[in-house]
This record gives sequence, C-alpha cells and structure tokens, in this order.
Amino acid sequence: MRFLRQSSLEEYAKWYLDRQRYKGGDKAESAPIPVRAEQQIATMRTAHCGKMRDWFQESRWHIVELDAVDLSKLVFLESCWTKEKRLVIPNPNEPNYRILRQVAENALKSDYLNHLPHDHPELKKYYEALIRGELQLVGRHRIVVCSAENEITSNPDARYYLLDGTVRCLAYMMLLLEGKVEGRPIEAFLAER
Repeated sequence: MRFLRQSSLEEYAKWYLDRQRYKGGDKAESAPIPVRAEQQIATMRTAHCGKMRDWFQESRWHIVELDAVDLSKLVFLESCWTKEKRLVIPNPNEPNYRILRQVAENALKSDYLNHLPHDHPELKKYYEALIRGELQLVGRHRIVVCSAENEITSNPDARYYLLDGTVRCLAYMMLLLEGKVEGRPIEAFLAER
C-alpha cells in the first residue's frame, strides 16, 4: 500500500454522494446533495449508514494506492446473497474465507458471472468494462477500505475491510486470476482507527 495523500471524512462523504448520483437509480439521491460538509456527513449516516462506521469521525483518512496483493487480502462482504451464491463460504476450519482472492476463486469455480441474478447485472458490466480498459479503479471509481474489526478474527491475513467497491473489486480480482488483465494500482479511501 502506498500513501498518496491525506484525506478526510468530509471528502469521503462528498465523493460518495457524488458517486451515487453519477451511478443513478438510487432513490436516496433524488434530493440535491447538501452543500455543507456536516450535512453531507449527516446524509451518509442516515441514507447510507452501511457505508459509515461509528468511529469514522475520529479516524485517520488517506487516499492510498493498492496493488494486486493488497487488494487480494481485503475482507469481503458477508451477507445473505454472498453466502447464498456461494461467493463467501463460511468455514471455521478454513481461515481467510472472506478475503477477496478467495471470494473471486469461488466465483470463478461456480461460473458465477454466467449465472448472475437478474437484479445484479453490475458484475458483468464492470467485468467487461475492465477488460476493454474503459474502467479504472481511480478517481470517481476508487474504492473505500477501512480498518477491519471483528472480520479479522476469521480472516487473519487481512488488515482492511472492503467497505465500498465490492462488485468492482470482485470483477477485477476475477480478471487478475484469469490472467485477462495486468495488475494496475487502484485508488482507495482508507479510514484507519
């Protein structure tokens, strides 16, 4: 991981709200983005609470560059759909079942890309855009990582949790494992405790 510059919770909140508006289709974004930083943070806490941790206000914020090894060790989302689709396969005897590399390997083994649910078309869209070189995970498309909390217990190789960008990162890691793209550094907001 290479530190590029300092950042802040305020910069993250504005970036996230701008990105949601850019992506479109989100009901929460029909209202204008608040102008003042404290209002943007309040909007994040109410409309996007899953993208905030209680300790973010006191954390150290940076913009960092991650290489393929850094990326492969991020803790991935464990939810009903990631377990149902066998992307995340909990196993108390297998540490690191949630790191991105393992999740991407699971996706490739199950041919997940060709069996996407109709309500999750983003993976294929990102996968194809990354192959064509139309998408780079920088700027508006950067990801967000934060210090891992209880996730680290079952994923000891990890230090950071992938808070935003799970689908973009899954597509990218699948392509790296398949050898269809060359590894390039990606940008991330980093919130550290």
